[in-house]
Amino acid sequence: MAESPRAPRASGRGAAPDRAGFRLAIGLALVAGLAWAFTAAMARMDHGEVVSLPGFLAAWTVMMAAMMFPSLIPGALAFAALVRPRTRRPLLAACLFPAGYLAAWALLGLPAHALLAGAGALRAGFPELAAHAAAAGGIALVGCGLYQLTPFKERCLRHCRAPHLFLGQHWRDGPGGALALGAHHGLTCAGCCASLMGALLVVGVMDLAWMIGLGLLILLEKLLPFGAWVGRAAGLALCALGVARILA
Repeated sequence: MAESPRAPRASGRGAAPDRAGFRLAIGLALVAGLAWAFTAAMARMDHGEVVSLPGFLAAWTVMMAAMMFPSLIPGALAFAALVRPRTRRPLLAACLFPAGYLAAWALLGLPAHALLAGAGALRAGFPELAAHAAAAGGIALVGCGLYQLTPFKERCLRHCRAPHLFLGQHWRDGPGGALALGAHHGLTCAGCCASLMGALLVVGVMDLAWMIGLGLLILLEKLLPFGAWVGRAAGLALCALGVARILA
């Protein structure tokens, strides 16, 4: 029987997850744990230089899996529950959803690498700018903090906090639809977390303490009932940190 093109109905807190959904949640948690272990090992070996694009993208993708997969679990469970009556292979479809999500985050490593490489080229070409590096980083942190307070950030966060509604609005059938929907959700999540990832680029993309702190902040923003206020408080904290760097 062919799958219907109509989107599944999403109401309340979403459909109840099935066995495939729980398997997927456990798998995401295990992948996130392994990614954190690998990220910690990479952080110990990092010497601050900008590596080649392939190496950076590989490290970036692993780091995104570590930081983002824990907060993706509710969305993955919602997807698994909605896709279950619409395909004969629900686990495969449910796995394609986080694959698309991670692919979107992996591609965002391209502009991240370009920014780091550009900053490195500026430091190498104009050594006199080193004296102003702290102030420039402070300005960037203030910008990241202000982004946390914008309506666009709040809109993206609402989508991440209510994945069943996001899925109902943007549903696509089939394996390609699962990948595309995951990528769409990943880009929406990137809009929610852009300022935090920007802050990570400023303080050091392989700074393990910042990665853990920002990963926890992302989780709290998306899962706690008062997560929106957590995000606003983080924005004010980034602004304060940026001003402190500028004045130092």
